[in-house]
Amino acid sequence: MTNFNPDHLRLESLEDLEEVVRQSEEALTRLGGVHSELAAVTGEGFGADGLARAVVDGVGRIQRITFEPRITRLDSHLIAEAATEAVRAAQEDAQRQNEELLRTATGGEPLTLDMDQARRRFEEIGEDLVRALRDLGDKA
Repeated sequence: MTNFNPDHLRLESLEDLEEVVRQSEEALTRLGGVHSELAAVTGEGFGADGLARAVVDGVGRIQRITFEPRITRLDSHLIAEAATEAVRAAQEDAQRQNEELLRTATGGEPLTLDMDQARRRFEEIGEDLVRALRDLGDKA
């Protein structure tokens, strides 16, 4: 399976256009499929050598913090640090899982959310399409 990368796109023929459409559909299918997996991500982290445990959802919101009974031997400052450490570790775990899912879904290609760059690339693709269709018409 070839990964769709619009930065390397040049349309030379109708077959190229069909390939772009196929690759785009595959990419959208992969990204759509990962959506439910991203929603199910939970990160887990620990603090104070496992005395504090935190669970967060895929966007890092705290779902649960639990403490081992032995944590009461620590002063309140150390308990707060343990909880913070556990939450940060859980958030990092969730972020790592999200990045892995997206990397798998995109075939290793980075996701870009730069709308100006995307607009410019689509304009370039459109220009290439017009040239390819003009060339096809000239050959007919």
